[in-house]
Amino acid sequence: MQKNILSLDLGKGSLGLAISRSGILVTPLPNLRFKAGDYDEALRLLQKAVEKEVVDHIAIGWPLFPSGDPCEMTPIVERFIPKVQSLFPGVEIVKVDERNSTVEAASYLHESGENMKKQRRHIDSVAASVILERYLKQIGQA
Repeated sequence: MQKNILSLDLGKGSLGLAISRSGILVTPLPNLRFKAGDYDEALRLLQKAVEKEVVDHIAIGWPLFPSGDPCEMTPIVERFIPKVQSLFPGVEIVKVDERNSTVEAASYLHESGENMKKQRRHIDSVAASVILERYLKQIGQA
């Protein structure tokens, strides 16, 4: 059973985070905001945000168009992965299809009574939770 799995949902100016310490339950962590396109700052914020966490595995959202073709963010995430790997040497990083994860996250938040304005604060971390739940299902842990 895999434990201490960190999930990342990289956007143009934010990084959603979620973690599963047990390999079963998923906990969203606070969204990280950075200047649009400043992925080095995103890495610094990531390192600080998880400095007290034990991370054994990382699931990163792999952005694609609904057709399955690469989108604008795909090459950005591709270049981001080796930088994350340098922060977590020896930790396996797995790409997880993130199609519709933000839509699914917005639906969860709407069902819990949050309007669009309130959702903005943490929708990326809820999307990271969706990505992590997908990964746990993929490896047979959910």
